[in-house]
Order: sequence, then C-alpha cells, then structure tokens
Amino acid sequence: MTMDLLTIGDVSIDLYMKIDEKEVFSNDLSGNSNKICFFHGSKIPVSHFETSIAGNSLNVGVACSFLGLKTKIYTEIGDDENGKRIISELKDLGISTDLIFTNQDTPTNVHSVIISGGDRTIFSYHEKRHYKIKKWEQPKWIYYTSMGQGFEDFQLELIDYLKNNPAVGLAFNPGTIQMKEGLEKMKNIIKCTDILFLNTEEAVKLTNNMPLTELHKELHSLGAKMTVITDGKNGASASDGINVTKVNAYSDKRPVVDKTGAGDAFSAGYLSAVHYGKGLREALAWGVVNSGMQIKEIGSIKGLCKREELEKIVSDIS
Repeated sequence: MTMDLLTIGDVSIDLYMKIDEKEVFSNDLSGNSNKICFFHGSKIPVSHFETSIAGNSLNVGVACSFLGLKTKIYTEIGDDENGKRIISELKDLGISTDLIFTNQDTPTNVHSVIISGGDRTIFSYHEKRHYKIKKWEQPKWIYYTSMGQGFEDFQLELIDYLKNNPAVGLAFNPGTIQMKEGLEKMKNIIKCTDILFLNTEEAVKLTNNMPLTELHKELHSLGAKMTVITDGKNGASASDGINVTKVNAYSDKRPVVDKTGAGDAFSAGYLSAVHYGKGLREALAWGVVNSGMQIKEIGSIKGLCKREELEKIVSDIS
C-alpha cells in the first residue's frame, strides 16, 4: 500500500491504576500545582486496573489509522509476551507490523500510570534501542517521537534521509528523554521539521516564558515551518510563520477520566487534517475534538474518533 504516515518511536504496555482521591493527599502547600502523596511502605488500594498497548508512536499511528491514513509504525520491542501482545493487537486493528523489530533478550517497555481526579502520573521505562533507517517505502509523512537514551545517532540518520527524500514531511513531537537532553540535542532535527508539536511547558523550556505569539515566533526561529502548542483545558494554538490561530478545548460534557495520550490524540487529529489539506483553524479543531473525546476513557486509544465521527463533531461546533 502507499504509505501516508510512518510513525517512529518507542512503544509500551501501559499499566493503569486508578486510585480513589480519598486514598491520597492532594493539597500542595506551595500552591504551585496539584500533588498526590502516599506514605512510603504503605499499601494503596487500587479501585480500577487495566492494561493497554501504548507509546507515543503507537498512539499516533492508531489514531491516524482511525482517521483514514494508511499508517505503519517503526519501533523496536522486547523479546517477551508484551512484545507479542503489541504485534497481535496492532494486527487486530488492521495496522501493519512489518516495521516492528524484536530485540532479543530485552524487555518491552512498560509504563505505570497512576490515575486520580481525572489526571495521571506516568512512571516510564525506556529500554535502550538501536533504531536504524530501514528500506521502507517512502511515506508522505514521518512522525518522529519519544525514544530512549541514544536517540541522537538515529536522529542524524533521519536528517540524512529527509535531505535525500525532500518530498517526505516531518512532524516532530519530542518525548521525555529527548526533552530532558535539551534543545542542543534537538536543534538539528527541528531545522528539518515541518510540524513541531509541543505543550506549553515544553515550548517554554525550549525557549523562554513569553507571550504565546512570541513563543511561536521563537520556535519558528529554530527552523520549524509550522508550530503547534497545546495547553490542556485552555485549548491549542498553531502558527504557519505568519498567522497564529488559537482554538478552545473541546468537551462533550462527559467527565474527564484519564488524560493519558491526550497529546497524541491531538497530534493525530491535527496531522490528519493537514494531510487532507485543511487550514490551521480546522486542523486545530480536529486536534482538540480527538483529544477531547479520547480523555473520556481510560487508556490512550479507546476513546479515539473515527474520521466520520470527528468530521461531524467539527462541523457541528464550527
């Protein structure tokens, strides 16, 4: 098949543990942010537990597939039952697994997610992998995202690939370890990026704390052609280097259950809209609707929209 999108990055099994608010301390004496606390050595009752295939590249790949893009995922997994589960469930979803490679004698990544009060805290584990450019069919888009230590070598290969294949668009959403390594380790790939996805905290970390329009301007100065900044319940904004457009968050009035994967759902909606030739405002609408629906379910893929459903909601709120 002609590949619309190739997502690249680590995948995982996520373990979701929902904790009743009465079991934790939630007040923060500094007044800066919410915290949940427990006594070390204690046993905390879990009111709901489930597991799911996950990971940024997987979440975006599945979400874009639901929205009609012909998608493949390039990732490296462990030689264990969790790795087999990821392959099996992706096949059940109709997503090709021929670019998923097993690393012998290593575990598949597992992330523990604590859910309380509609928000989540993630304890993430990234096994060191050795990603390489493969002889894949040229996609229309590459979505490059979260990897473990040593991502820099692959990043250099990806830059060379993009230079040799200028028709391929790059969307980049740095993961936890890439952000931890800092801007200097990402400047080279940002220069090649067509769509840069960040949340507000990440955008400030890569630049400085400044008004929204200036944030976009600073990110463009790093080389990104289009910049997209999500801001949770405050919505999202995007800039094409000339115009900055902002939209509010979307909610169908159901309570928020779990915010895991909200950013991935947004990125998938936005990227799919751009793929279909939509403008900034409509692409943002696709993003906030997909994200707003996804956070009403536990896990990162259960609440995702199909294209027809998403287009109807976007049309209704326009």
